[in-house]
Amino acid sequence: MKVAMMFPGFQSQFVGMGKELYDENRMMQELFEQASSCLDTNFVKLCFASSDAELAQAGNAYTSTFLIGAAISQLLKEKGVVPDVVAGFNHGVYAALFAAGGLSLPDGLYLLNKFASLYDEFQKEMDLSAIHVSGLTQKEIEEMCHKASTQDEKVFVSVYETLTQQIVAGNKPAVERVRDMASALSDEKKISIEPVELAVGLHSALVDPVIDQLKMYLNKVDFHDLSVPMIESVQANVLTKGDDVREQILARINSPVMWPKVMEKLAEYDLIIEVGPGTQLTNWFKQMYPEKKVMAVNTPDDIKKVVALVQPSTETTAQNSQD
Repeated sequence: MKVAMMFPGFQSQFVGMGKELYDENRMMQELFEQASSCLDTNFVKLCFASSDAELAQAGNAYTSTFLIGAAISQLLKEKGVVPDVVAGFNHGVYAALFAAGGLSLPDGLYLLNKFASLYDEFQKEMDLSAIHVSGLTQKEIEEMCHKASTQDEKVFVSVYETLTQQIVAGNKPAVERVRDMASALSDEKKISIEPVELAVGLHSALVDPVIDQLKMYLNKVDFHDLSVPMIESVQANVLTKGDDVREQILARINSPVMWPKVMEKLAEYDLIIEVGPGTQLTNWFKQMYPEKKVMAVNTPDDIKKVVALVQPSTETTAQNSQD
């Protein structure tokens, strides 16, 4: 059985995520202790006893979802569940890299914390906003962004979630023009428009200044060649080299997240596992590929279900090697 693992990013966080697994596994407790020491942050309190607002702050959300995804991937590895490919949605790329052996826990926490700090400072100087739009095709929303943009006010599709769900971000006046255009079609189509935290990312040329600042921190981190291939989220190319990963980390900051392309490649695998908090990626995958076997791992029971599915093939492989 070919297994793919996908890791969620910002917006998947929730208070209490991973609590059952944490209570039952010393290894996960040790990773929490290591993470807390790295950033001088009480991740037990943050993940299990904070507020939704506190957890949604960029630095907290990025690092905590990374920690949960990394820890669950380690728990699965202990049970013999090793992926044949990984992919990370938005900031979930860091947990995917950890699972593929390309990035250590301290380095992942370090980079995410630095990026969040730089990104927060950048936002203070800009009049920006983001909205989630569902019910429009990719072409329709792209045309709206083009019409709404001016020389001084830009708006982009920053995240393509599914074929009819996108996040639009940019200069606030331009984003509002897109909102008005989309709302005008609500009589013809079932359209939903909701505000989104800017921590989801601009993923456009607007954020180029942050890339320039982040480069010097990236140079301090070792990106190892991957033991498991990773599907990156800009062009859905498959990466295995550490140097390519370093370039992709930067490219994903100012390029839109093309998750439908990633899902298309993940659909080639027998079992697709969402590793990390929530079920957002699982739900999207089921929308596009209802015939595929896909499941989210958030609890001890979820891990047992995955092991039950994967273990028979593991046992068969072991038997064949003995013969």
